[in-house]
Amino acid sequence: MWCSRYLKWKHPELPVMMAARLKRLGYKFSLDMYGRGEYESQTKSLVSKLEVEDVVHFMGTKPNDELLQDMQQHHIFLFTSDQNEGWGAVANESMSNGCVLVASDAIGSVPYLVKPNVSGVLFRAPRVSSGFTSPDLSALDSLCDKVGYLFDHPSKLQDISRSGVKQIQDIWSPQVAAHRLLRLVECLQQGIDSGFEDGPCSKA
Repeated sequence: MWCSRYLKWKHPELPVMMAARLKRLGYKFSLDMYGRGEYESQTKSLVSKLEVEDVVHFMGTKPNDELLQDMQQHHIFLFTSDQNEGWGAVANESMSNGCVLVASDAIGSVPYLVKPNVSGVLFRAPRVSSGFTSPDLSALDSLCDKVGYLFDHPSKLQDISRSGVKQIQDIWSPQVAAHRLLRLVECLQQGIDSGFEDGPCSKA
């Protein structure tokens, strides 16, 4: 699953090129791409050029509650943005719904949410200058390697899925964040350290 606006810095070319390569290698899968945007037509043209219409499907837009349900029906969530991505709320949403996050290592939330190969998987971020006419092949190699590994190791995929859900529920849930914020305010008023080592309100 890929869900985003079709913008240059979201790099929709990468999941399509990944699909073409993994298809050639004999993997059986389906890639559902959600969203709209200025590069949608170019993405569709690339799908046709690479002859992956049988595995890449364009899902358009959906209300957020339906997207969250769809995340529960998918095994892997591809987050392919470069360093222009801020936090990226879909990272939290995919992990909390058991959809294994495979994310560019330049995305804002990644250092905080993802324990590599434990609660998510990281691949090398695409260059900001890359795109449809000049794709970042090193980033593509990294993405294909990571997704191929998950396909080859379904038990590891399940472990990461469970760990990702636990990471969000135990550390990054709204309830935990609200509790920590109140605690942080108390600590600041008293001039003491909150003691939070990671997650919301930590210094990490």
